Amino acid sequence: MSDGSLQQGMTQRMVAGTAMQMGVRVLQASSMELGQIVREVLESNPALEEERPDDLVSLEEPFDEGRDDWSDGTGDDWESYMTDDAMDRDEEAGGYDSDAVARHDFAYDSIAGSQSLSGYLREQILRESLPGDVERASLLLVDYLDERGFFSEDPEEIAEENGVSRKTLKEALEVLRGLEPDGVGARDLRDSLMIQLEHGGAGKSLAFRMVRDCWDDLARHRYREVAEKLRATTDEVTEAMEEVARMNPNPGAIFSRETNPYIAPDVLVEEDEDGSFDVLLTGDYVPRLRLDDSYKEALSEYGGNAEVRDYLKRCFREGRNLIRAIAQRQETILQVARVLVRKQEAFFRKGDRFLVPLGMEAVADELGVHVSTVSRAVAGKYLLCKWGYRELRSFFGSGVQAAGEHGGESGDGDALAAVAVQTVMKEILEGEPSSKPYSDAALTRELENRGIRIARRTVTKYREQMKVLPASLRRKG
Repeated sequence: MSDGSLQQGMTQRMVAGTAMQMGVRVLQASSMELGQIVREVLESNPALEEERPDDLVSLEEPFDEGRDDWSDGTGDDWESYMTDDAMDRDEEAGGYDSDAVARHDFAYDSIAGSQSLSGYLREQILRESLPGDVERASLLLVDYLDERGFFSEDPEEIAEENGVSRKTLKEALEVLRGLEPDGVGARDLRDSLMIQLEHGGAGKSLAFRMVRDCWDDLARHRYREVAEKLRATTDEVTEAMEEVARMNPNPGAIFSRETNPYIAPDVLVEEDEDGSFDVLLTGDYVPRLRLDDSYKEALSEYGGNAEVRDYLKRCFREGRNLIRAIAQRQETILQVARVLVRKQEAFFRKGDRFLVPLGMEAVADELGVHVSTVSRAVAGKYLLCKWGYRELRSFFGSGVQAAGEHGGESGDGDALAAVAVQTVMKEILEGEPSSKPYSDAALTRELENRGIRIARRTVTKYREQMKVLPASLRRKG
């Protein structure tokens, strides 16, 4: 191979890698993060400008098909670089490796004052210089944390579904549990408190042992029993309980929607008179960009100056990459939302209790894309329907089996999503006697009476995710 061909090949791989990075970053971005990305590029790229609504140009056409000045050296669209296999091929070819891509993907995920919990965690992961498989697994697990920073699904099930080995999962969990804010990466509240105590150097303290070994007794204020089990005095237990009470039960609260209310829906779902659903992109927040024609003229005028020519070509290439990435982002979100509406049609007609279990793999297979593309497309994106705002991520998850009818409308043997079960639990809790609230065991029986057979420990997990206190702390009168 000649030196010229080798140099051209290296240049093409670097350009393709840059386009891929932009595509991944834009697809992953929430509406506010996308605005920040565009502002950054507009500030540094004089050839790019925002369009007026009456002066739009096609995002699909090359700038000038008669010249190669605008070519990025590859005919592929950025989706072809989104899969893990393609990233591996780039690494083998001597281009950007997957670890470098990930670091660039999320380097600017957050915006001061409106940062998401997931973005903050990803930033920390990418600073750790982890082995590639551990980094990818850690980033994957972040997608399964709820707004408190707790796992919404069993990590072992997540790993199995995504082909992550036990060893890699263990290392990735250790990474997550070591991040800030203290207590994230936990399976439940108890686990989070133990993480916080360990981080505070109290991993062998009475408070830690109380949370680890006497959780049910603590919830019922049975301090004497705790003292007996741990061979401590009641005063020592009370003092340790005060230490536990100072822990944060909701590590992700600072990033919650209540403290960060600036959320724009990406998708609208409206039901027509004939009962069909329209799935529409809002697009109000999406910047409309164009390349400034005057800079094309400057390229012709200063074409003899290699330095100026290379600079302008780089500006045009970066601008085109961003324009195409935004167009592809919107199309991907729309296609994913359409599949979600079709697969979760019962929810859009009847509400939360009719959500069904759904894996990202099913959507990815239907669209013919890698599961990581679906994961990025739903991250931080919201849908607005007659039931209010819903995060796209919330339509995915495992579920439980309904043994019979619940609420009179679910057939025998139907699978129910966790959200659906929690909706039924909420109805039961709203009708419980205030003087004798339902214990988790009683809730389990009430659910079974409605045809939902579920383990008591799962009921406890769901109750904690709903931020409902134990029965002993709900009692009134």
